[in-house]
Amino acid sequence: MAITSPTPQRHPLAAKLALVSTVSLGLLAGPVALAGPASAAPEHGKDDKNCHVTAYKPYKAERDGKDRDYGKSVKVVFKFKIHCDKGTRVYFDHKMFKHGGRDDKDLGRDHGWVWVHGNKYFDSKEKVSFDRGDKDVKVSHTVKIQFKDKDRHGHWTWKSDSDRAHATIKVEKGRDYR
Repeated sequence: MAITSPTPQRHPLAAKLALVSTVSLGLLAGPVALAGPASAAPEHGKDDKNCHVTAYKPYKAERDGKDRDYGKSVKVVFKFKIHCDKGTRVYFDHKMFKHGGRDDKDLGRDHGWVWVHGNKYFDSKEKVSFDRGDKDVKVSHTVKIQFKDKDRHGHWTWKSDSDRAHATIKVEKGRDYR
């Protein structure tokens, strides 16, 4: 039995020309197809909102002559900013928390309607208590806003935004009380 090599298959000339024309057409049309969506209408996502909220890192309030020593507590400032490109009536809900220890504690809440054009800053001072022997206190705050704005079709709709921030506040009196 003799071993013969397989005969090479021949492709007709028409098939080769079709393959070459398809590849060359693909090379020309490929970049055009990729560049198409970049020139489309602007995307309507999170960045098309008229208003945004920014929660800043909480910090320990500076003591002045009016403040008194709170013993096993410290005053903490919770600050946030609402920015609107055009004059807008905004509802805000600001909640402040103490974390860790035996339980998470709700420190306070501030909410209401405000008129905002440009930047509007808010801050709340809250008294945060700590346990004997604590060296620091963990706090956080969350701000949520709601406002009416026009969508891409020109209809009025409710939109919202939120932000949160947290910090660890060092405690001066974090020693053992006896």
